[in-house]
Amino acid sequence: MDDAQAGGGDNHHLDDYERLKRLEEAKTNFLIVTAHELRTPLTLIKGYLELLKERDGSDDRIIRAIEDNTNDMISVVDDIVTIARMDLEEIELKIESVSTLELLDELIQRLEEMNEEWGDKVSFAMNDLRFEADRRSIEKVLMNLLTNALKYNSPDKKVEVKLEPDGPDHILITVKDNGEGIPDELKGIIFDEFFQSVDSPLTREHVGMGLGLSVTKRLVELHRGDIWVENNPEGGSIFYVRLPRRYCGDVRT
Repeated sequence: MDDAQAGGGDNHHLDDYERLKRLEEAKTNFLIVTAHELRTPLTLIKGYLELLKERDGSDDRIIRAIEDNTNDMISVVDDIVTIARMDLEEIELKIESVSTLELLDELIQRLEEMNEEWGDKVSFAMNDLRFEADRRSIEKVLMNLLTNALKYNSPDKKVEVKLEPDGPDHILITVKDNGEGIPDELKGIIFDEFFQSVDSPLTREHVGMGLGLSVTKRLVELHRGDIWVENNPEGGSIFYVRLPRRYCGDVRT
């Protein structure tokens, strides 16, 4: 094979790569547009549910069921958009000084907005700390872990959340539930995208796309942090998130 033929082969492979790259970007953009289109009617449903709550004679159980499922769908849509933007490297972190106590107030408010009963089903223990992070990303990390824990938790016990120093340079977040726990064979894949597609008693009982923990892991890693899960000796699971107190990475993925 002469040099011209070899060069032609390289160009052919380069063209294939560029074509695949454009197809991948088109697919990701399609997901973002579709997710936004889905979010609009879901937001309208939420608005009408608020109106129904104010009417006498409304069945609270039915409204709560519709509201819970609508919130689940909104969460899935948000996760799709987040993952798609990460794949396109469009996630830009806005690093600021975050107060743990202010973060706590925002978490409680968001939980009660999603489900009026959830605020009473979580116990918080937080030191008064400050750390550098993208506030919205850390809120999403905590909300994903909290909603996941509430989904699997024993109904007569509270989910426990702690945020405390871990040495001079890190903070440690723990989210503990009292559910059935995670089988050892699933611990290595629960942070994978579409984990829920794996057939197991855990995934059959709770439907979903399995994106929440994947998004959580990627957001933690953007902050140069670590996330892992262990079984709770008292039953259930404990998720750990370890973050640096001073952000030391780029502000773009």
